Amino acid sequence: MSMTDFPLGHALAIQRWSTSLAVEALKKSYFAKFIGKGNKSMIIQKDELHKGKGEKVTVGLRMKLNRPGVEGDNVIEGHADGEEAMHFFDDYLFIDQLRKSTKSKGKMSEQRVPYNIRANGRDALADWWAETMDENMFSYLSGARGVDTSFKVPIGWTGRANNTLQAPDAAHQIYAGDATSSADLDAADQLALIDVERLMAIAKTLDPMIQPLKYKGQSKFILLMHVFQAFHLRTSTTTNDWLDITKSVQRGKSALMYKDSLGEYAGVILHSHRNVIQFDDYGAGANVDAARALFLGAQAGMIAYGKDGGKNRYSWNEEKDDRGNALAITAGTIFGTKKCRYDGADFGVISVDANNDSPA
Repeated sequence: MSMTDFPLGHALAIQRWSTSLAVEALKKSYFAKFIGKGNKSMIIQKDELHKGKGEKVTVGLRMKLNRPGVEGDNVIEGHADGEEAMHFFDDYLFIDQLRKSTKSKGKMSEQRVPYNIRANGRDALADWWAETMDENMFSYLSGARGVDTSFKVPIGWTGRANNTLQAPDAAHQIYAGDATSSADLDAADQLALIDVERLMAIAKTLDPMIQPLKYKGQSKFILLMHVFQAFHLRTSTTTNDWLDITKSVQRGKSALMYKDSLGEYAGVILHSHRNVIQFDDYGAGANVDAARALFLGAQAGMIAYGKDGGKNRYSWNEEKDDRGNALAITAGTIFGTKKCRYDGADFGVISVDANNDSPA
């Protein structure tokens, strides 16, 4: 009797598992909620390479016209204030392939445990890809790898796919407390609400100005800090003040930018995450723990995928090794990510270096 069969490694099964992997990885990624295709998104997804060849996306920025114009019937031709050239700056993003594999020891090993190696392999790879994407984004937005030993890439990593980590420029970096550099940051220079006020003032007066994210027509920014910095901020704030800050969460705002947030202060939505970039060599003695909190607006970073960069952006390959005894699963994707930077300056992010002593 003839039967329809979809054996291991069938093309349709591969596509289904590739799509499933993409969905699961997206669910588990912290930065996924901030990725969008418009210029108002914090992380812009560039789709130019989805349907074509190439390894590089170029992004342009048009600067504002600044001259005052010509009054009355004064001749505009040749007048410096009337005729003004437009100025454009560009940034670029490279993509490259990255792959990860998991493999069973063999059929007898699989026989001993009640696990579906294929399904567990999908979940393990989804975790790996979500964490890898987030670690990449934290490093690129911060312009540093830091010293966190839990990251997958080694300490000293400088980027991938020809996208080099770029340290913040002076106009887009501040220090908490009374510190003015990494060398004079000490235990007292902890993140505080006054730093949030400083960041808002800086963001509104930079040229070009950092563009806000939008929620119901209102301008919002994100402050993403390390969990230790969040502890310092909460314990240095009075109880009633912190209750006011958390009201935005308690009211159940549904926008993704509020998901898992600590609250809101002065139009800044407060977030914390363990992967915020950490340092251990600040202070006069190069022995003070610090972390780089990120004040984020629109177009802080960008990400691009290669061909078929939609739900099937991940490849899924299954094969039998050791003459059919061991199942090997490999998942890969072609992508690149970096922060947006024009004319040598960061665009949508201000770095905030502050003390990061453990509360333990």
